[in-house]
Amino acid sequence: MQLSVSMGFQCRSCGICCRMQPPDVDNTERKRIETRGFKNFLESPDETGILWVRRKKDGSCYFLDKNNRCAIYSVRPAVCRLEPFTITDYDYEKSIVELELNFPFSSCCAGSCERTEISPDKETVKAAQVMMQKILAVTAEDMDLPLNDKRVHVEARSRILRRKIEMANLQL
Repeated sequence: MQLSVSMGFQCRSCGICCRMQPPDVDNTERKRIETRGFKNFLESPDETGILWVRRKKDGSCYFLDKNNRCAIYSVRPAVCRLEPFTITDYDYEKSIVELELNFPFSSCCAGSCERTEISPDKETVKAAQVMMQKILAVTAEDMDLPLNDKRVHVEARSRILRRKIEMANLQL
């Protein structure tokens, strides 16, 4: 899977994304975190079955400490590894994932990040691949179709593009 990135940030632990939306985790990520000794860090699954990391009383992620450091940084979920990017398109025929800065998180951390043109590093590429596989798996399950069915890939792209439009409307 190739990756296309419009622009990037070099972040300096601002923690904004960790305050606005704790991550969801899959069972593989949950087990990796549990091997670090953490237990009881998840909310009950939501109506769609998604497992979300608990929020602290201030609304921040359970793993964010007072110094804006992540207690599980080395085993953090793929969605955290992808920040401050988000998937904005998926060319299923060419197997290309497009990333852009994730609004509103990237705009919030502009004061503590340096804007630079960067190429995605290996970790970002892997995170995008993992996230794309999650999107495809959920879509296949929703459609009751096998993962390799072209209709799953078409619908996954459609969902990504609808989310991009929804996020653009928030920016107006």
